[in-house]
Amino acid sequence: MSAVWWWMLASLAVEPRPNANLSPGEVIRTVVESLQKRNSPSPNAGIYTVYQFAAPENRASTGPYGNFLRLLKHPIFAPLLTRRETGYGPLSVSGDQAGQDVSFRMEDGRTVWFHFVVARQTSEQTRGLCTGCWMVAEVSPLSAQ
Repeated sequence: MSAVWWWMLASLAVEPRPNANLSPGEVIRTVVESLQKRNSPSPNAGIYTVYQFAAPENRASTGPYGNFLRLLKHPIFAPLLTRRETGYGPLSVSGDQAGQDVSFRMEDGRTVWFHFVVARQTSEQTRGLCTGCWMVAEVSPLSAQ
């Protein structure tokens, strides 16, 4: 295996991964920050991190990583990939679900909002791989201001 591949694998190994110790708010911030620095330390590394945080139901609807990557690069999700100012609304937790609105300031001065929903995973959902982890169930665009 070439040195480049070893470096890429090593860099992915240090990226955040879902674990039961992360709170819903920490998961949302981790996902947003990973999207904003998507090409660090290697191309699309941040998007791969986000894919790791996608709940099994989310992955079932988006498909494999290649589809997930294309989906996030669609213009509707472009604001998620900006490195501009980000703001976090109040976190709402109800049982095993939590939601939070996140704002992204665009280059043209508009503010675009997305609603993030995370869900605590059961052993049936994750086949025991991440029981108790908060994972992203849904991200949906809200209106621009």
